[in-house]
Amino acid sequence: MRKVIAVYIDLENVAGILDLDKMLQDIILEEQKDEPEEHVFAVKFACGDSRSIAKLRKHLVNHNFAIREAPHISGKKNRADLIISMDAFEKLYLDKPSIDRFVFVTSDSDFSVIMDILRKYGREVWLITKEGDELRPIFTNSTDNIITIPQKDKSSAKKIPVENKTEPVTKQPNQVKTKPKSSDGNAKDDIARELFIRVLKSLDPSKDHLLITIANKMRQLDKSFKIKNTSFKKMTVLAKEFEKDEWFKSLKNKDGHLLIHDLDMTGE
Repeated sequence: MRKVIAVYIDLENVAGILDLDKMLQDIILEEQKDEPEEHVFAVKFACGDSRSIAKLRKHLVNHNFAIREAPHISGKKNRADLIISMDAFEKLYLDKPSIDRFVFVTSDSDFSVIMDILRKYGREVWLITKEGDELRPIFTNSTDNIITIPQKDKSSAKKIPVENKTEPVTKQPNQVKTKPKSSDGNAKDDIARELFIRVLKSLDPSKDHLLITIANKMRQLDKSFKIKNTSFKKMTVLAKEFEKDEWFKSLKNKDGHLLIHDLDMTGE
């Protein structure tokens, strides 16, 4: 299954605190579906004044974002919200490509207008915003999901489902498990371990998760990753290494597929 995504960044609101690589990974990792899914970022558009563009230009270019300057025309206000909103509406109207999910990266409440319109026509709408803005009713009432951009001293974004507006409890850094140590110095094995941990940290520990879904998310995070190029050769071998260190227990479902069960990221 393919999920076609449009990402719009309001640079003036988030350029100073946004980690672009991590943001795109978080969009992928937010999915909690068991079915393997391919994420296609069909639209990547960033808009802001020249100063805010300069802060992220290199990263935006590396990720093939279209960049448009929106200079200030009166006081402190530019037209980035209008430019982005019109582009999103055009994509909805033309339906080429047909976008399944629109993701807006901003803290500007003016975007709630286009977000409401997109949802009215059956499109999924996500918001990525500054910590502290995720519980504003103007946003929770016009989106399907909100991801926060953490302060620089925090390690990961938090998911705020619209239907549950209470902030989740975050684990302290000293509680998080460390990865199994590499004894062979194999760089590709270490990459596999890092990707596996990154996906595990995004999972709901109260549920069982298909190993094939985890493998799919790992490939989405790093398109060059192939388990056959590591010494593990198979995902089941990699999973057994983590199971041995008591990260989780594994079991098979009725179809014989391996499930990650009883996930424990705390090390307790």
